[in-house]
Amino acid sequence: MVELVPELQAAGVKRVLDLGFGVGRHALLLAREGFQVAGLDASENGLVYAQEWGQREGFQLELTSGEMSALPYANGEFGAILSWNVIYHGTMEVIQQTISEMTRCLKPQGYLICSLISTQHSMAGKGVEIEPRTYVIPGAGEREHPHHYFNRADIDACFGDYTLLQLQDVTQREADDYHWQLLAQRKR
Repeated sequence: MVELVPELQAAGVKRVLDLGFGVGRHALLLAREGFQVAGLDASENGLVYAQEWGQREGFQLELTSGEMSALPYANGEFGAILSWNVIYHGTMEVIQQTISEMTRCLKPQGYLICSLISTQHSMAGKGVEIEPRTYVIPGAGEREHPHHYFNRADIDACFGDYTLLQLQDVTQREADDYHWQLLAQRKR
């Protein structure tokens, strides 16, 4: 995200949505760089933590709790949307609805920055397959929720309203922790 800040600034992006902000690390990074930041996350604990962190640093972040597939924002409200390690948590129906909502909330030519768990990830294929490439692991905490493991065909099918500017299938934290990193621009 740090590397993309100058590109977003040069493109004139002012308002950014951090979808699935977690504890607020990206939201605060963006606020420090002068962006107007809104955020949505399903976790109430994360919301409290991120708001308190923002206040300690002197930033008023527009954070709320909610579901990623039903965004409470206006059409074309954001110049960029960031969603890191978030939108693959669900069935394809939920994921496609979430992408549709992000597209609705992005300005034409707006930027989408997201990561998608890859079929190369060490957990791909583990657990109960509830639909193609979507798995749950009962009794495994966070893995009890559906995880859809993306291949390139899934990305092409889901992001047809976007021009893919960068797309890499890389490791994130460990050698077997593969995620697609996507930078895309809304076509219209």
